Amino acid sequence: MCDCNPQSLDLKTPRNVHLTAFYKRSFAHHTVKNRMPIILTQTIDILVRNKEQIGKDYGEGSQEDLKNVIGELSKLKYEVQTNKSFRKLSSSAADVKFYNDYITAQCNKEGNVTFFSAVWLFSECYMYRRMREAFEMTKTLKNYDPFLAQKRDSYFHALSIMSKLAEYLLVVLEGSEEPSKDEFIHLLKINLWGNKCDLSLSNGELTSDVEELFNLQNLEPNILCDHSEKIWDAVSQGNLSIIDIVFDNSGYEVFTDLCLADYLISKKLAKTIRVYVKTVPWFISDVMTHDFFWTLDQLKNNTNEYLRKLGEKWTNYVNTNKWILVENDFWTLPVDFSVMRDVNRSLYKKLAEADLVIFKGDLNYRKLFGEINWDPTTPIERGLQNFHPSKLCTLRTIKADIVCGLAAGIAEKVEAVNEKWMETGDYGLIQFCEKIVPI
Repeated sequence: MCDCNPQSLDLKTPRNVHLTAFYKRSFAHHTVKNRMPIILTQTIDILVRNKEQIGKDYGEGSQEDLKNVIGELSKLKYEVQTNKSFRKLSSSAADVKFYNDYITAQCNKEGNVTFFSAVWLFSECYMYRRMREAFEMTKTLKNYDPFLAQKRDSYFHALSIMSKLAEYLLVVLEGSEEPSKDEFIHLLKINLWGNKCDLSLSNGELTSDVEELFNLQNLEPNILCDHSEKIWDAVSQGNLSIIDIVFDNSGYEVFTDLCLADYLISKKLAKTIRVYVKTVPWFISDVMTHDFFWTLDQLKNNTNEYLRKLGEKWTNYVNTNKWILVENDFWTLPVDFSVMRDVNRSLYKKLAEADLVIFKGDLNYRKLFGEINWDPTTPIERGLQNFHPSKLCTLRTIKADIVCGLAAGIAEKVEAVNEKWMETGDYGLIQFCEKIVPI
């Protein structure tokens, strides 16, 4: 296996090429060089601190398994830092063949695949998939979620603002039976800014400014593209059957997702909401099935009456199939959505059943637009590269140097204020694409 370490170029990522850590002045380079090793270090530290509790919870053999996991994660950290070639996965999980075939294909195409030379999306996904494999190869810790405590801490950290939002939502829902454009757009923007609560961006650390996410007036100038009215037009035309929401982060963000989903059901803007979750621990805070149901249980048992009412109501939605939870391995593959039709045709057809698909967050955005450094004025329809199963909505705070659909001059104006504007999550996008391509 070749361990070539090509010298990175001291440049920004050129236009219309894939994002990669090869370009030193890119967020991809900063991520691979700094953020990814930090995430691995913090995960190891958490496992070490909790080894006694893990032993109690997972029984005989778990301590030896834990030692092996920590060894594998330490080895992975070394591989990232020294730009080693990607080795193939060894576990028996269903997605392993795809990953290994993809590694082979990329090697055949590029000659070598390393953390700094691969497309950034591939590098990050591969790291998280290798982290998962470390647990899969054990006897006792196969289902262990190393990010569980961080996800739950993010929920508790946001309880105050969640209580405020719950009270607001219940007042809105107890008002007129007719949906309101202003109410819908208000919830849409609350949902947008919930995406700032991304533990992978903060390297697993909780941020302290979550309360500010409820002050939409201050945040309004930071929405660089706002198709809220178009999205309202799409959902308010009547007779919508299914709206899909592809989740991103646990904690406060998924709570805002569910508030929007409740409004859509309560105001009869949709008959069914389908929500899509990850099948393995992913990018620290991404929602899995157990995170979703844990959140509902926490809400049901909360002492706050507003949160408790929503928890009970939302659990009933699940029990009556008004809300349907969908797992799919495709969301954690290292590829963008333009290949979904070929790689997972059944998922593409499922999304095509929906009247609208709402994609949440930065990682989904990167996959929607192919991990390419587009000119910011590139039309959304072009950037999607023929991924058009249904009408699409993207809600995303910008945490990667990829964006489409901006008006001329907007990117330059923001960059003059903050040259790292595409890395901070301080700017948001609410974008809509109406184009649909028949299957």
